[in-house]
Amino acid sequence: MSRRIKYPNARSVAYAVKSVMSSRGMVNVAARPWNMYDPENTFWWLVPHTEWPAYNHGKFFFSPDRAPKGFLFCGLHIEKGLDPSVSEAYPSRGGKRLIMKEDWTWFRFFDDLRSGALYSSVQQASKEIEAPVLIRLEAGYVEDPGSFDPHAIRFQWDKIVFSSRDGSLKVETCETPSRLLGDITEVRRLEDLPGTLAHMQNAGWFWIDTFIGSLFERAADPVGQDAWDAAELWTKALCMWEPWFK
Repeated sequence: MSRRIKYPNARSVAYAVKSVMSSRGMVNVAARPWNMYDPENTFWWLVPHTEWPAYNHGKFFFSPDRAPKGFLFCGLHIEKGLDPSVSEAYPSRGGKRLIMKEDWTWFRFFDDLRSGALYSSVQQASKEIEAPVLIRLEAGYVEDPGSFDPHAIRFQWDKIVFSSRDGSLKVETCETPSRLLGDITEVRRLEDLPGTLAHMQNAGWFWIDTFIGSLFERAADPVGQDAWDAAELWTKALCMWEPWFK
């Protein structure tokens, strides 16, 4: 059974959590929508910096489209960009932003996955929400924004969702039309993910979005006593991901 939150959409909960973070001294946090023309219904991020785009940063996310109707998927978003070895294929200004540099949070996240440092955060979040944490991986090829070809072949993105309470992994959803993440389905421990990711063929050429978080029901009655406010959401479901919010 999912927890309930006192907010009708991703925008309202993002700004409420931003206010809580500000009260705790995190003053440079920026709220960003996926679709600025439909802010009430789109995916939202909280970013630890004013620069945009913020591919290199770890971000908090609030997603209606990756959740069942009436729910939000909330947690930590980490992006793996493209390897410097493929930079010649991305010469535009926008393309250069897709190439990873040393300051990408992905590298620290990758190392912390391998060392087991995420174990306690997963365990803590699962205990607080009284449900498994979801780890969602999405992988696909991206084009150079400066050389968009409307006639180019569009590859579908792979999507795999694991659930975990203690670092062990259970596959909940698996869609791999491009066969980029096929080997990941065999992984059963969180700390074993990096080894599999590191040995994937052509990994330098494709993007990986990693979402770690939980599902929350959007409360129809915002004053319901059983629904969490932003302070509870931060304390019980988000603050454990703060080490990667950089």
